[in-house]
This record gives sequence, C-alpha cells and structure tokens, in this order.
Amino acid sequence: MKQITKRDWGPVAMIVGVAVFIVTVIALHLLQSGYDPRHQLVSELALGKYGWAMFVAFSGLAVAVFGVQAAIADHSAAWGYRVLLSIAAVLFLTAGVFPLGDTSTIHIGAITLAFVLSVLAMYLFPSSAGGASIAAPPIISWTLAAGVAASVALGNVIPIGIAQRLAAACLLLWLAILSSRLLRRS
Repeated sequence: MKQITKRDWGPVAMIVGVAVFIVTVIALHLLQSGYDPRHQLVSELALGKYGWAMFVAFSGLAVAVFGVQAAIADHSAAWGYRVLLSIAAVLFLTAGVFPLGDTSTIHIGAITLAFVLSVLAMYLFPSSAGGASIAAPPIISWTLAAGVAASVALGNVIPIGIAQRLAAACLLLWLAILSSRLLRRS
C-alpha cells in the first residue's frame, strides 16, 4: 500500500472533495421529499429541511478545485492558472455560504462564475499545468469541458435538472481523473 506524502495532499483533497459533494447531494435527493431532480437545480436542495447540508456539498467542491492548484504547484504550473483555480474554489465556497433563498443573487452569481472559471481551467489545463498536464491531456480536459458547455446549452432542450447534473458530472469526472492520475505519478 502506498504511503500518502505531503505532495499527495492536493490529489487526496480532490477525491475527498468530489466524494463529499456526491454523497451529500445523493443523500439530500433521498431526504428531501417532493424534490424532482429532473426539473429542479441541485442548489434547490438548500431550500428543504436539510438544506444546510448544501454548505457541506459546496465546501467539498471548493476543496476539490483548490486541491487541483495544490497538486500542480510542484509541477511548474503557471502562477496565473493556479490563481484562476483558487478563485473558482472560493466561488464554490461562496455558493455554499450564500444558498438559494434570501441570498439567491449572490449564490447564482457565484455558482455561475465558478463553473465558467472551472470550464476555463479544464480548457487551459493541458497548457498551463506544467509537468502535471500529462494527467489530463487535451482529449480528456477539452472533451469534459465541452461536456459541461454542451450540458448547459442543452438546458433549453432537456429538463434543466438533468442538464445541470450532466454539467456537474463532467466537472466531477475531470477532478476524479486528475486526482487518480496525479496520485499514481507521485
């Protein structure tokens, strides 16, 4: 069994963050009565009885995205690229701190900008992540970034809840692939 080193904390944070997000959202789907995932946004889970748990979900996503910048720090990644990832992580956390409801405007702005920056990060990864770029070459990063964009565009054709979940799945899959490949390389 491989021993986890200081250099591994970024990829470990990524996979733990992804797992926290997925487990929390699935649990809320099961606990929130009357919630229809086909037609309701993930953020609407914050409006139910256990809505406070969406802070945990968004915190997990923030940790995962921040983990990317930590994981590539020792691989000569571009400084500006790491800042972009850090901002995206802060925006995901902001979306958790300011849930739908009384703070909807802040939440919607934060989550929208977080996803835009995440797609940009996915697109730029092969050229900006330095030696870590091998973990997600263009075929992986660009395909999953295009998947996020296409899913958002499909929100006018298929139910919005499904479109949003497809977009989130592409981002989560990218994070999971990066995590596993970076852990194997360290």
